Amino acid sequence: MRRLFNILLYGFLAICITVSVGSGLVYFLLSASVPDYDEDFTVAGLGGPVDILRDSSAVPHISAASAADVYFAIGFVHAQDRLGQLLRARRKAEASWPSDEILDLEPAVSDALASYAAGVNAWLELVSEGGRGRGSPELLIADERSIAAWTPGDSLRIARSFLNGLRPGSAREGMPSISGAIIPADRLRVPELFATDPEQRLDAWAIDGDRTATGTPILAADISGSLSLPSEWYLADLQFSTGPAIGATIPGVPFVIVGRNARVAWAFRSFPVPDEEAPRGPSPVRAAGFLTMLELFARSADATDAIGVAADMLPKGMEALAIDRETVARWPRAEAVRASSFRDIRLAELEARQSIFSTEGAIGVQRDTVSSVARTLLPLMAKELWFVQSRDSIEGTDADSLRRELLDRLASWNGEMDRYSPEPLLFWTWVRALQQRILKDEFPTAEQLWTRPNPNFLYAVLSDRRGSAIWCDIRLSSPRETCEEQVRVALDDALGWLVDRYGRDPSTWTWGEEHRLDMQWSPISSRGLLTDLLSLQAPISGDPYTLFLTSFGVEEDRPFLVSAGSNFQAVMSISEAAGSYYISPTGQSGHPLSRFYDNLFPSWIRGEYLAMSTDLSLARGGASGISRLTPATSDSPRMSEGQSE
Repeated sequence: MRRLFNILLYGFLAICITVSVGSGLVYFLLSASVPDYDEDFTVAGLGGPVDILRDSSAVPHISAASAADVYFAIGFVHAQDRLGQLLRARRKAEASWPSDEILDLEPAVSDALASYAAGVNAWLELVSEGGRGRGSPELLIADERSIAAWTPGDSLRIARSFLNGLRPGSAREGMPSISGAIIPADRLRVPELFATDPEQRLDAWAIDGDRTATGTPILAADISGSLSLPSEWYLADLQFSTGPAIGATIPGVPFVIVGRNARVAWAFRSFPVPDEEAPRGPSPVRAAGFLTMLELFARSADATDAIGVAADMLPKGMEALAIDRETVARWPRAEAVRASSFRDIRLAELEARQSIFSTEGAIGVQRDTVSSVARTLLPLMAKELWFVQSRDSIEGTDADSLRRELLDRLASWNGEMDRYSPEPLLFWTWVRALQQRILKDEFPTAEQLWTRPNPNFLYAVLSDRRGSAIWCDIRLSSPRETCEEQVRVALDDALGWLVDRYGRDPSTWTWGEEHRLDMQWSPISSRGLLTDLLSLQAPISGDPYTLFLTSFGVEEDRPFLVSAGSNFQAVMSISEAAGSYYISPTGQSGHPLSRFYDNLFPSWIRGEYLAMSTDLSLARGGASGISRLTPATSDSPRMSEGQSE
């Protein structure tokens, strides 16, 4: 017996030691790729020394004597912080465009892309020397046996991929199309039924100086897209000898896409382009023009100068906005024509309500979570129900009282999509049930048409626009059903679903219980258990039509799961008193073991923006690291401590 006990004991100890050694080895391999922001490097390809000061949020402030060295350094830090994301973006872009045309780029852009590629490759060379865990944790388990050198063509393809992501989903290659679904002959065609959302959307709005507290214009920018770890956006301050450019960059592209220099701030709006105008997406020429425009924006002297550049180079489907200390300018000069959305309606309401704006007021507008969809559809849906009882499809004798309580709640609700309130959950569950009731008989196999709420279509039907109420009739039944009947039955469907899921007490229902953010780590190749372990989940306010945008998912059992939404926001003013503020949902690093992996997430949830400055003396306070890149043949001293713009 004692012998058996000893065998079991030693076996258990051996297992523990093996697990400990294995865990230690895995941790060592993973932690080896966490960048040290105080490490200096000697690299080939630089013309002179470069200082990289990372502030308290790990945003790099890059200082160099030449533009080529600045672009080299942004390539270096993109690879240092986001190597896995860089390779994933390249793989995706190559899948869409295996090769690019050889273009005669503007010299400044060509040189910038070449310097950027050299910076990325300098980091790849350091990784290949060993001791850095292949540069990114996912590379330890991915099928990337070797990493090809970065080329300027890779950056051009990624720019094309970004522009292509602004197109509606039905227009992108490889996307399932629902526009080919056959509409029954007895149904009026409603164009909104087949509308699809782009992967990314750019929004921006500007306020003239006569309506701001400082007397200088304010520019607010909002980008929506995938909410993933790491974020699609990377904040950076590029300190050129001609002046700084600060804002949001895409790993893979060296230019600031939304941001400002010392004199001008710029942002974009995107809107759908008909398929016939761009059947295969943006051409290499358009992508090159877009990059040239961004390079010139960073050197613009004023808003008029920037918009003059946009007039020649802005891609179709985009509108450019720029401000300086006195002027708000846009191209096209007349606001681009696009259908007014529910978000546009809410923005117009908030702009009309407030006569004078501060940057804090603009931030409040960006983070607004009152839904114009709820304020528009709810009166149409409930107008016949406030005093009419529905049929009792919920088990129990208290169904009528429950229904009445919930209708009373909705009657006094202002449309605020608060994560801790039950009203948003009841409203969207009702909308979803109504759409299924209306569309399932016409499109029994096109599930995505009747499971994902489409408020534009429902508004057309419920308001009987040009006879659209015919959609409420069930084609397979003899009687002709009305929209009022469908709304009533859909309410019972929704209540039944909610009672089964959460019980009969509405005070325990919350929007955030269903409307949860699921921000997953995005590896280079397939997802797995590690992705689930590294994800971030939290209840979140808003909906796909609030100014703070949070999209719905596609899972049948979790219809309101959030994996996309507002993933970068900025409020900018060329005014020392107002300043510029930015926020993205995660941290700067793409490494799960870095403290800057998700450090911005709590601030993003609470709507607390980063005050970003190009003054290095301010960035140095609480800095997370200062490193230097030195040319392989150079021995120059560090730049002075007080250097700023």
